Amino acid sequence: MKKKILIIDDDNDLQEIFPLMFQHKDYELKSLFDVEHIDQVIKDYLPDLILLDIWIGKIDGREVCNYLKSHAETVDIPILLISAVEIDIDDVHCQPDAIMQKPFEMEELISTMDELLSE
Repeated sequence: MKKKILIIDDDNDLQEIFPLMFQHKDYELKSLFDVEHIDQVIKDYLPDLILLDIWIGKIDGREVCNYLKSHAETVDIPILLISAVEIDIDDVHCQPDAIMQKPFEMEELISTMDELLSE
């Protein structure tokens, strides 16, 4: 069964690259450029993992992470927080399951995702 990955990132280039990066994996991808309808999307899509950018336009992905981790419906969905700015885990102020710095190596991203999906 395909693992469902919800990608929340406002970077058009990454949104185009992700399907190419994961074409060899058994992933089904859904992309969002904003978090306007995140509750409904998650309810309908039922992702196994959320790949969440730290900045989605003017929205702080850490607040989105806290929101998702504070609701019973989404608390158990692993969140991989990705950031173009260097961040320290102690400065994140949310509880993602993993953090990855952009630009990232494709193999490292896939390895981290596989690890999160196997837990």
